[in-house]
Formats: sequence, C-alpha cells, structure tokens
Amino acid sequence: MYKSIKFSLVCLLALLTTGVAGQKNVHSPFARYGIGNLEQQGPFRMRAMGGISSGIRDNLSLNYLTPASYSSIDTASFIFDFGIDYGLNQLKGDGLKYTSQDMTFSHLMMGFPVMKGWGVTAAILPYANGSYDIGFESPGDGVTGTIYEHHIGSGGYNRALLGTGFRPLPFLSVGVNGFFMFGEVTRVNDFLFTDDNNHFNTRKQGSSAINGLGYEASVQFMISSPENRFINAGITYTPAYDLKTNNNDLIVRYSNIRTTTMGFDTLTHTTLSTTSRMPGSLRAGFSLGQTDKLTAGADLVYTWWSKASIPGSYGEFTDALSLHAGAEYIPDRYSNYSFFDRMEYRMGCRYGESYTLFLGEKVKEYGITFGTGIPM
Repeated sequence: MYKSIKFSLVCLLALLTTGVAGQKNVHSPFARYGIGNLEQQGPFRMRAMGGISSGIRDNLSLNYLTPASYSSIDTASFIFDFGIDYGLNQLKGDGLKYTSQDMTFSHLMMGFPVMKGWGVTAAILPYANGSYDIGFESPGDGVTGTIYEHHIGSGGYNRALLGTGFRPLPFLSVGVNGFFMFGEVTRVNDFLFTDDNNHFNTRKQGSSAINGLGYEASVQFMISSPENRFINAGITYTPAYDLKTNNNDLIVRYSNIRTTTMGFDTLTHTTLSTTSRMPGSLRAGFSLGQTDKLTAGADLVYTWWSKASIPGSYGEFTDALSLHAGAEYIPDRYSNYSFFDRMEYRMGCRYGESYTLFLGEKVKEYGITFGTGIPM
C-alpha cells in the first residue's frame, strides 16, 4: 500500500490577487507514469476550502471549474487573477520515504461581465507535470557489476480556456468552457555500468507532444431566502476528447572513458504521429450558508481514466474518484473596528485516488487545506 500525504498552505488576497511568477519545480517519482502528476485544479479560494467548486458563486472571483458560475460576475468589475502554488509533499511506501518542496505556476485568469447575469472568463492553466529526477543502484552480477539507473523527466501539459456563463432564470445558470490542451513531456532513462568502462551504457529517450480541443458544460441551481441564506447545487460534465500526439523515441549506447562520455551510437530512432484519447469526467456538489457570513459545501469528482488511451505513456490507467469538503467563515465583513473580523477564514479536506496503478494498487491521497482572505 502506498500513500501520498500532502499538506498545503494556500493564502488568498480576497479582492486583489497578486503573485510572483515561478517555474515548475515538482519532483515526484509518480510523474514517470501516465501523463505525469495531475495539477491541483481550482482558484485559491476554492482550494483552501478543500477543492469544492460545484455550488460556489462569487461576484469577485472566478470559478473556472464550474463555468455556470460566470453569470455571477459583478457588472461593475474586471477580474484579473494570477497565482503560484507552494506545497510540501511526502510519499511513503515499503519502508521508503520521499519528501520534496515544490513551487509551481497555478493560474492566470481574467473575467468580465457582458451584461447582468452573463459573464466571460479566459485562463491559462497547468494540467499535468512531468518533472522528476530519480537515481538508484542495483547490484547486477559478477560480469556486469553495479548498474546505476538515472531517470529524468521534464515538461508538462497546459490548457488555454475560454468560457461563458448565463443566468436565464433566477434559480438557474448554465455555462460552457472550451479549451485547447498543449504541451510536451520528455523522459530520459540512463543505464550505466559504473564498475567497468568496457561495457556500453544505454540511454532511452522519448518525448510526447500533444495538442487538441475539448469542452465542458455545467449547470447550477440556486435557492435563496430573504435572510440571505442560500443553497446552491451544480454539475459539470467533461466529455472524452481526442488529442493529436507526436512521439519521438531514441535509443543510443555510449561508453565512459574515465570521466568523459564518448561514442554515442544510435540503435533505434522512431517517430509516430497518432491520437490520444483523454477521459471524460463528472463533478457534482453543493454549497449552503449565509451571504457574507458562512459558506460550506462538498464535491464529488469521478474520471473515467480506464477508457483513456495515451500512446507513449507508462502505467495502467484506472478510474479515479476524489471527494472534497470545506467551509469559509467571515466574522463581520463590514466591520469598521476590526480588520480581523473582516478577514475570511477557510479550511477543508480532500481524498483522492491515483489514475494509474502502481504494483497493481491505487495510490491514496489525503489533503488538509486552510487559508485566509485579506480585504484590501
């Protein structure tokens, strides 16, 4: 049994989101499999609440996971949202422990109203990260001696998104996102004979570049009372979609003379243009509470990864389930006396399963999230 435990601290500037650009710096052995590590999705506010989104409507933030929510964008606002994400990750299994501190680009979004009850959002979002750096030795035999394996991955896949949401009825909102997925992941695997320079070392190198279009549609149902209490429910469905895929695979051998690498000899070099099939998914959930005071909710997400087909990827795909729950509390949003009473306090939790099997088992992920919104 493997477990992945993540604790994330997420801070949100409630009315003005700023950030500093950061390069991807995620190093996880699980990024070798499938299309890489799937990035955490959702804006900071929702992620601090465990990743809930289906029932969230906010006139001053963008909930791209549920495009029906765009209809709540304030008519007098233009929203720009940029962020980076920092996380401490710890992986355990079979007596081994792997820890890394990761900083990644989170999102770049902008949204604006067309008219009351109709909003538009555009965004660039990371989808999967293929970065890893793993090395280990195996004893070999009396002929070959020690073999050192070094596996390196780099690159990732992203989505450029354009969506709109419209509220045709007081209790109903509908929305759709169209997106373009693109990117490239490169994997390099070196097998080195460290005890004998007379043996040839082997390098297997492969890259996979993808691009293509997809869409997702959502609906939200809203009930409110004169006391500003509300109940929202939402569903978002993403159909399966195809991506153009170009794979480039190279196998070479080379020798080491003292500390110098020499004599690269190409054994095979193949290129393949094909099609990848990305899975469909369903997200459903609700939120309830009192406007400007309390919001609580839960989401369920199911993705049919077993129906995916991605040439050039490692591992066996399996359907994945994730559960999310969280809450936000504001003591007194309009307080004239206490800055801390105007702050937004958030916390949540989540459970998830890996979309690939490792030694025939799913990796379980448990997360605790918390954060604050600071009024500006």
